[in-house]
Amino acid sequence: MEEMNFEEAIKQGALAFFKEKYPERVKVYSAGSFSKEVCGGPHVSRTGEIGKFRIAKEESSSAGVRRIKAMVETLV
Repeated sequence: MEEMNFEEAIKQGALAFFKEKYPERVKVYSAGSFSKEVCGGPHVSRTGEIGKFRIAKEESSSAGVRRIKAMVETLV
């Protein structure tokens, strides 16, 4: 995760699905060379960090974009 100005993130190729909703300073998450996105998180470095989890909610956040909210086992 890197923190930077929104415009710099876009210049570096980060995807931002909600352009009008981001503050001036943003967090940019990368998954190797596969994905680079502006996002509010939270995120983990690898899925093994979270162990078992339960999907708490699945919803549409915009056209063609789904949001999944989950709870890790220790919080379930």
